[in-house]
Amino acid sequence: MSEEGTRFVEAFKAAVRPEPRRIHRTERQGALPAVVLCDDGAAGGDPDAAAVAIRELAGYVCPDAAHRGARHALIEPGRLVTGPDRTVCDEVIRQLEEAGLNGVGRLRLPEVALLKSLLDWDPDAGQDGTREPAVRLRDYAYERLCDRHKGLMALRWLAGGQQPDLSAGRGLRDFLFILLPVPLFYFLPRWLWTLRRDRRLLRQAKRFPWWAFARGREAHPEAGRFFDTAIAWRRRLRDAEGRERAELMERAMWAALLSDLRHANRPGRLRPYRRRRRTRCVVLLSPPAGNGQREVFDRFLKAYEDACGVIPYASVVLVAGVRGVGDGAKSLADVAARWRPQRTPERQLARLSEPLPTSGTPVPPLPVPYFRPVARPGGELAVELTALAAALAVTAWLVMTGAPSRGDGTTPCLGGDEPPEASAPKVPASPASPEEYAQARDLINGENRRADKEAPPGHVRTVFYVGANRGNTRFGSGLPELRGVFMGQREANRSAQGDPNHGIWLRVEVLDAGVRFKNAADVARRIVTRAAENQDVIGVVGFAESRSESREAISELTAAKIPVIITSSTANAMLPSRNDEFVHRISPVNSRETDVEAAFVQHAAIVGDDSGDCHTARAAVVVRDSNDLYSDELGEQFREKFERLTGARAYSVAYDQNAGASVPPPAGVTTDDITRVARTVCGRLGEEERTLLYWAGRAEDFSSFLRAFGERTTCTSRHLTVLGGNELTNAALAGEFPGDDRLRLYHTVHTLPVGDARRTGPANRFSNAYADTWKNDLWRNDGHAAQGRDAIILMADAASTVSTGGQTVTSGLVQNTLYNGGDAVNRVGASGALRYVQGVADPQNKPMIILRHFDKGNPVPVLVCGAFDLTPGNDHTRWGPDRQYECPTDQ
Repeated sequence: MSEEGTRFVEAFKAAVRPEPRRIHRTERQGALPAVVLCDDGAAGGDPDAAAVAIRELAGYVCPDAAHRGARHALIEPGRLVTGPDRTVCDEVIRQLEEAGLNGVGRLRLPEVALLKSLLDWDPDAGQDGTREPAVRLRDYAYERLCDRHKGLMALRWLAGGQQPDLSAGRGLRDFLFILLPVPLFYFLPRWLWTLRRDRRLLRQAKRFPWWAFARGREAHPEAGRFFDTAIAWRRRLRDAEGRERAELMERAMWAALLSDLRHANRPGRLRPYRRRRRTRCVVLLSPPAGNGQREVFDRFLKAYEDACGVIPYASVVLVAGVRGVGDGAKSLADVAARWRPQRTPERQLARLSEPLPTSGTPVPPLPVPYFRPVARPGGELAVELTALAAALAVTAWLVMTGAPSRGDGTTPCLGGDEPPEASAPKVPASPASPEEYAQARDLINGENRRADKEAPPGHVRTVFYVGANRGNTRFGSGLPELRGVFMGQREANRSAQGDPNHGIWLRVEVLDAGVRFKNAADVARRIVTRAAENQDVIGVVGFAESRSESREAISELTAAKIPVIITSSTANAMLPSRNDEFVHRISPVNSRETDVEAAFVQHAAIVGDDSGDCHTARAAVVVRDSNDLYSDELGEQFREKFERLTGARAYSVAYDQNAGASVPPPAGVTTDDITRVARTVCGRLGEEERTLLYWAGRAEDFSSFLRAFGERTTCTSRHLTVLGGNELTNAALAGEFPGDDRLRLYHTVHTLPVGDARRTGPANRFSNAYADTWKNDLWRNDGHAAQGRDAIILMADAASTVSTGGQTVTSGLVQNTLYNGGDAVNRVGASGALRYVQGVADPQNKPMIILRHFDKGNPVPVLVCGAFDLTPGNDHTRWGPDRQYECPTDQ
């Protein structure tokens, strides 16, 4: 056998029997593409190379006395025939069902059986012609189900047999029989089964897409009843001509089969039969003998490929053979290298230069070890059920009596209760004064003058920064972000100075969008006008806050096709409705942040009490502002994910300045009074001890809430655990929330604190430069400055890439470079890895850190997830005291 033939056979073995520890993970990544072996010889004699190869491959999956093989179907040319009510997939199903593998159990295909019931039903049979066709079809399908299902068969027997006749009762005994057993043992199971069909195949079509695919519809939730749609599908099948009818049936059978195999090959909990399965199902197609069979062959393959695109689960290995080399055929080695699960499987054509293996060579069996359990499947199942019952009994006893003491009887709170020994830098007295804003702008203007003076002609480009001055307050990210923009500009211009031929110098024009970005749209229109007049304008950075005004401004800019790099605005909804490919982001978005936060709350012991013990949260109160884009989206996403992951309830409080015109949330209240917010939170703490407060609102509102909670409620002696978003970071690090031992504050941040050993070289160099320029204040731990720097550097990298390619740097070419992502713009930034893929606005697996806040001392990271450098293997994928929990990642 040739070397490339050997590699193909090894890949075939690995596909049939994946590594047990990886099978379930790899199967979820996609479906295996069909591999077609193309014979170089002309069509004619049989057997040919492709036919021999298919038969020899079948030897790997046939079971023998010493090994257990895979369920497989070998379709010879004589079976490539279809009638008006039969498909090639029917033959595949028959062979898979009849494969007798000892100890593996019978292959159950309920969706296939349901589809066959829909096809076999004769609407003209029976005496109930006055009833609706959908009702008669339902009754027929349920009867066929009872014939197969032993449990339902027993219930039907208790109800008196098939289709109980309610008009047959004559005496009291018959009347009581119809009154009790028939509804309980027949009508109720049938109603529940019908209800489940409606829910799964129509209203949960994204999870169970096979029926939508079979009908040729998009898999989205639908109203209505399943059997009504089945009647409509039968009519379409009846009206279709021969070729179209065959295609519809082939698609439907493949979809139902793949859906069943997806379920049958998933890991079983209390299913010893399923655990004994070690292989995927294999379908082998021998080459068609004539041109008439080639159409059936191609239709079969196309139906499989289309179904795999909708049900991407690698449960089937399909290998086919054809005569004559197809266009685009590759060597066997190339195909073997690419034979792995993928989301959109495309047919792989392999040029077959010789039989696999050479005809007459003994074929070793597939190396699947014989499964030797300690008991037969039935006995093993009985042991498991007994163990489960005992575990449930012990759990119930622990719940009713309390868990036994664990030594000192306490679980320490994550992040501790004492600040770290290292003292924190001094908190600035006025961290965001107008003078400090003016100082940062003056430094940027000085760098602009240097660029105009020292840069070579034609090497200066203009970038606009859109921010919001929030002087005389500790809230907001405006000042640290503006400082980061200056540092990024200075770094970019120093790099350009070292490359006089291709280096691009940046001028940064700072524009103030007003308090809460109220003037952002007007500022954006001014930028559009300037960009139309001056071709040196290559983009815009900024937009630190996710507000509707910010989104409107970004829409104005993208409509004019000006690239925008968002610094620290995190709402998913900030992408405009058109030209959203012109928007790129530095920070992780709300969906990623809430994924991490919900996983954190699910596992972390953070809710404390007077005993010093800490627990995970059993309930949550989510405070959000429904008129604030950032707050409303963040709060709603966390509420939904918290309830889904923990099974606990999240109570919603909407703090809305326009509460009179707002609709209260489904489970919660709406108010414009911060005191009522505090009292509502206090009331929820009284109802459930282990309640977490999730603050999705703005930082200034949180400061007001803390004062009201401590002065105007009855909960001044209660412990309060708060988890907040990145909005709280700036104010928390500036000392705005001087807590005590009863306030436990956790908040997200986008950079690791200074001094953490996990920080990268660029991050340390940035924080050192920040300290040299603006002293050693706590904002070195705030990610807004680092993200402002990274936004400018990203824009400069894109401009330099265009210049290095010998082209004139324009906003359009800068946009193309940013949109394409990859090595041209990927880099290790001060805020973590900037890894972009084509067409995606957000950096992949951007770092997410949750800090335990201390008003006296450095903050303590309690969760670190994401990528800090460009090597995927170095990503932080686990968190927790013993790294026992998985980090959510971008898909």
